[in-house]
Amino acid sequence: MEKKIISSETELRSQYHLRTIRIAAPGAGRPAPSANDSQKGDTPLGEVRVKVKLTNAVDEALVRRGLLSADKVRHYEADALVDTGAVRSVLPAHIVQRLGLAIVGKTRAVYANDGAEEVDIAEVVGIDIDGRRTTEETLVLGSEVLIGQTVLESLDLHVDCTNHRVVGNPAHPDQPVIKIKRSLGAARHDTRGGALLNML
Repeated sequence: MEKKIISSETELRSQYHLRTIRIAAPGAGRPAPSANDSQKGDTPLGEVRVKVKLTNAVDEALVRRGLLSADKVRHYEADALVDTGAVRSVLPAHIVQRLGLAIVGKTRAVYANDGAEEVDIAEVVGIDIDGRRTTEETLVLGSEVLIGQTVLESLDLHVDCTNHRVVGNPAHPDQPVIKIKRSLGAARHDTRGGALLNML
């Protein structure tokens, strides 16, 4: 499959989606900062990066079962790109290997140039951002960690592009709130696992 070389700044910012995945050509560098770039270093206007701690969730499960010592749990800290246009989160292959994550499946990825290929899905990984934690399977692709919509929704985080950061939902900044609709129509609040469940 022939891949188109992309060079514009917008195209160079990786954009992933379960059905449509936009990535830069391998080895492509970022263009020099322009007048439109943020004044905070060389971060492009609107680009949001966040510190994230990734943990092998299988290792953690083995610790809970007494089959592995806590100091053997594999983890990795990264400066991740937050992308509200991406549904699933993405880990590069070298980080997947470092964390010791198994490949549990494949999904079809369609690129911006309409080319398509299968990409791997890595087993569940713990994702910790600003003290909020969730777990999910990730796509294995590209050269940087990308945080998608499912993680942002699970952690109840909002993206502040102006200030290049993510923040907790102002309506309930102390902990994530997960809305769950029940057919019974009963409403109650319950805390489980550090998350507030809002059952409507």
